[in-house]
Parts: sequence; C-alpha cells; structure tokens
Amino acid sequence: MRCFRVSASLALVVVVFVIAAFASHKNENLYYVSSKLASADEAIHSVCVVPGEMQLTKLGMKGKEGMEKESEEWANALQRIVESHLKAAQVEVVSSAISPDQLDANPDAQQLVLQVQKSYDGVAAQLEKHPKDIKKDRFSLGDEVAILPCSAKSDALVFFHAEGDVLTGGKKAFALLVKTVQEANLRISFVDAKTGDVLALIRIQREGDRFEKNPEKAYGKALDREFKKIKIGGYTAVAKKK
Repeated sequence: MRCFRVSASLALVVVVFVIAAFASHKNENLYYVSSKLASADEAIHSVCVVPGEMQLTKLGMKGKEGMEKESEEWANALQRIVESHLKAAQVEVVSSAISPDQLDANPDAQQLVLQVQKSYDGVAAQLEKHPKDIKKDRFSLGDEVAILPCSAKSDALVFFHAEGDVLTGGKKAFALLVKTVQEANLRISFVDAKTGDVLALIRIQREGDRFEKNPEKAYGKALDREFKKIKIGGYTAVAKKK
C-alpha cells in the first residue's frame, strides 16, 4: 500500500509539472507599421519575396545540434505558406528570377540577392531592438534594393527569418521539470521595393511542436490576422484627404 501511495504522489507531481509547462506556453503575435503605410500614403498590392533564412536547432541532453536538412525543408514550407496567405490577402506575389531554384542556376542574380540581404541584415538588429521606431519611419535599406530583378514590378520586398528549437525525447521529459519549451520565432519585414524604407514588421512566436510538424496550422491564421492589421492587399487603408 505504501508503494502505491508513493507512486500516486509521484504521478501527481508529474501531472502538475505537465500542466504548468503547457500553461506557460505563449503564442504571441506583434506588428509594427510605418506612418506611411498606416496613413495609406503608401500601399502594398504586390511583393517580391526574398528567400528566407531559417534555422532549426535540436536541443538534446548533450547540447545543441544543427538540423540542416530539416531547416531547408522548413524554410521551403514557410515560404510557400507566407506566399499563399499573401495571395489570399489579394497581394500579388512577383517572383522574377529570385526563387531558390532560379538563384541556384543564376550566380549573378544570387549575388544581387546576397547584397540586398546583407543590407537588410545591417538594419535587422535595430529593428529587433527598436521595433516601435518603425512607426517613425527611421529605418531604411537604401535605394540599392531596386537592383533586384523583381523590384521594378513590386511595391515591397518581403524578408522573412525564423529560428526554432526542437527538443529530443530525453530533453522533452527533462523540460517538464525545468519548464524548457520547444519554440520558434518568425519575423516578416516589408520594405519599399524602390526606396528601401521599412514599411512594416510582423513577429509571430509559437511554442509546442506544431511549428515544425504542421507550420500551416501554426502560422496560417496568424498571418491572415496580421496582414489584415497592417492593411495590405485587399485590406489596404483608404488615404485621408489632405
């Protein structure tokens, strides 16, 4: 009988930790819009999606481990989802010669994309630290963004980045005790395709394993809501008369 009581107590402790771990899960969506986009001085009806930078990291009992193949598959899935929901928001997706497959076959275009991505990376750190300054129109990549083949036909360039931590079986069990969670952060930036001005930033945080196993369910509805909030495509705000 005493053994049974110990087992029952242990089971209760485990259940409590499980509930606490899941209760602490936080799914969060945030968006920031420039004054130009908010006031409809600028509108986004067409975009060129720049191939994203994605990184999944396996967290095991022995530490961190890269997931190169899984990261590539995740990146391709996320790009398809982002483009699909942009189209659903009535935003035309222009892909003039900078899809991943096209870049592999065109070194010159690849260098142009790398050059623009480098410019974005130089601004990204400040976007992360001071996202509210987007409203004050303080961030720009400069007009070199216009060198991309798709810029001429697009209102905005879309940059998206994501990082995710994936727990192994042993780490998942240990995580229940220390409240470590499996999570991913997705960031999508809209940049004027001619001037390089940052027009909007969307952040989506997801916890649990859905972001890897079923990214459409993890991000689909959130993307629809955030695209509506920043007023792009079919949600474009009507410019105020001056």
